[in-house]
Amino acid sequence: MLRNVRKKLREIEFFHNSYMRVKRRFNSELLGMTTKTEQNYFARYGETIYSGKGEIVDLGCWLGSTTIPLAQGLLKNPAFSQSERKIYAYDLFVWYDWMNSSLKGTNLAGKYKEGDSFLEEYKQRTAEYSSRIEICAGDLAQIGWNGREIEFLLVDAMKNWDLSNAVVKNFYGSLIPNESYVLHQDFGHYFTPWIHLLQWTFRDYFEFAADVPKSGSVVFKCTGKIPVELLSKTYSFESFTGEEANAAYDYSMKLVPPEKLPNVAAAKVMFYVHQQQIEKAKTEFENLLRQGIPLEKDMAVVSEMIQNM
Repeated sequence: MLRNVRKKLREIEFFHNSYMRVKRRFNSELLGMTTKTEQNYFARYGETIYSGKGEIVDLGCWLGSTTIPLAQGLLKNPAFSQSERKIYAYDLFVWYDWMNSSLKGTNLAGKYKEGDSFLEEYKQRTAEYSSRIEICAGDLAQIGWNGREIEFLLVDAMKNWDLSNAVVKNFYGSLIPNESYVLHQDFGHYFTPWIHLLQWTFRDYFEFAADVPKSGSVVFKCTGKIPVELLSKTYSFESFTGEEANAAYDYSMKLVPPEKLPNVAAAKVMFYVHQQQIEKAKTEFENLLRQGIPLEKDMAVVSEMIQNM
């Protein structure tokens, strides 16, 4: 039974990676992991919100569809253009087979195989802005951060607990109270339930700032300095009681608009699926339906998933 569940979880992860890249690409102007509405938000943030008080960090830049619109907006803003600041762009820049499905019909189809570096592709796509980009190639947990204050933290790297803990430990301590924004690209996606647990844990130090429609992105503003003891902990599912988990997902579901509600609810189901507690996942799924969560979007995805477990 457990072996079958583990196999299914690996299949789910592959599906998640492929599905999100395909979904985002066909809604975007730039080839990458973002929708057009996200690209518009990045550009608008750079041009109209960024104040110049801290650094810009892009965690998970892939082929540049986060970095490019950020750079375009920032270069219209004197707070950035007249400074020496750069965008710090993090990625492994290592190709995985699941990325191929997002490139069908493009000039990159079939170009890379598992394990290849695509760093040169990123450099080519962002060449126009290269003087304002600091490329951080490799494992962000190993690279870490230089300790400077961060004004905008774009997070598309919380794909598991290890990466999530690394983001918290390395970057959250550099956020500037009442100035910094954190954008979670996977807040509105079923596969990453840990994001909700962590944002709830730090709820006294953030406030909801914006929803980016037609995407998974949600933006929070940092309102206070997060205590070191919270940042230095290593979090896991075992760090949260059932009561605390319920409170975390209720918190998130109250923040998001109806468009994202089924996706955040589905993340609550995944809280149990990732722990291989399939019967609890099924019970929670039925409870959410009874509460009026519509059977659509990611709720439909997890419905099919748990039925096959």
